[in-house]
Amino acid sequence: MIKISELPLIVSADQFHAARQILLVDVLYVGDAPRAMREYIKGTHGGFVYDKKTYMPITLTGNPESLIVNAEKGIHFKFDRGFQNVYQLDGNLDAAIWHKKLYDLTAYADSPSLGFEREEDFVINRYLVNYKEYPKAPTKLLEVPQKMPAIGTKAMKGLKLVGK
Repeated sequence: MIKISELPLIVSADQFHAARQILLVDVLYVGDAPRAMREYIKGTHGGFVYDKKTYMPITLTGNPESLIVNAEKGIHFKFDRGFQNVYQLDGNLDAAIWHKKLYDLTAYADSPSLGFEREEDFVINRYLVNYKEYPKAPTKLLEVPQKMPAIGTKAMKGLKLVGK
């Protein structure tokens, strides 16, 4: 069993592209499921409760090129008993690195199957308690100066408009 907390964290795009195998770790909110399904997810799929909400840890593996593209399209999770949910990453590699979601699994690239230890406290602290919104780039790159009104378009002081 692999401990996620002991894997090398990817901290740059160069390190991401150099890796042969990547692990994406995040949490999926499943609190909108019926109570019986939430209990089932907790017991079967490693779900946990934090702040009275039910979450499930997500561990996705793949090569660098396909992992982000597939997560950007959305990964459909289908559970037994008809419950389903979609996990979607915004496709921003810098944001995924900033949120510490990517780990280097190159050492395990040739392993036929991978198993991860249940590290509930680690996942809660990294992805829920210490979560901060990724800083968005400013949307305005250039401020266009406003034109001064031409003569006759500005009301003179002391005069009122006559009804319309």
